[in-house]
Amino acid sequence: MGVRTLGDMTASDSVARDFVRAGEREHVEPNFTSIARLQERAQIFRLGHRYPVSGLGQSFVYVLSKGVVGIECATVSGERTVIELLYPGDILVPGLQAPLRDLALIAKRPVEFWRLTITSFAGESARDSQLWQAIFLRLNAQNARSQLHIAATSGLNCEQRIAGFLIEIGSRLGVLNGGVLSFELPMSRYSIAEYLSLNADTVSRTLSALTATKIIDRRGRFQISILNWDALTELCPLSDAIMKLHGLGNAAINY
Repeated sequence: MGVRTLGDMTASDSVARDFVRAGEREHVEPNFTSIARLQERAQIFRLGHRYPVSGLGQSFVYVLSKGVVGIECATVSGERTVIELLYPGDILVPGLQAPLRDLALIAKRPVEFWRLTITSFAGESARDSQLWQAIFLRLNAQNARSQLHIAATSGLNCEQRIAGFLIEIGSRLGVLNGGVLSFELPMSRYSIAEYLSLNADTVSRTLSALTATKIIDRRGRFQISILNWDALTELCPLSDAIMKLHGLGNAAINY
């Protein structure tokens, strides 16, 4: 398992496309091309750091078109925790979310959604079988990712969870340069800790240990470079499953 250059891409890989907005490079899964047809009938909806899901409206469907968004809620103890991450092409139906307390969307920087009425969303998918298939596959992929996340947080130790998280984000957002895969973390260490059911100090210590062993390099609080992809994947027993579900977001990763 290793990193390949973009010149090694197969014809099927070329379906995945990169796009640049507001200085950010993002990698888009192939079926996003079909889902992007919804843009013609959608309104652009932008949100900043935090937005309650209850304010999105029960009669709309949202397709994330830019950025990475966390879904968080308040636990029984009152602590807030990130329970899911959404990537470009992911679909959010506010009316179908679990009735959790203070459910909200969070993002480190502004993100963009396409907003459609449920009627328009259903009509467009009914008229276009390719679009309907893309939506079906996307929703199933989101469900599979949720199952994988539960498996990771319930069965892996702290180092394995953090390695898995870096593999996920690297597969999604990584930019290959000179054999090194670099990306910016989409959220703070506190949010990462919440998402992985760890504490922030554990996240910091583990990232420092990975830096000391030269598996990763860190620049500031958010910039990460993966220096040894094979060593990172060996740390996480679920690395193959993570790359299978997230790797299509980055044509530079071979899995």
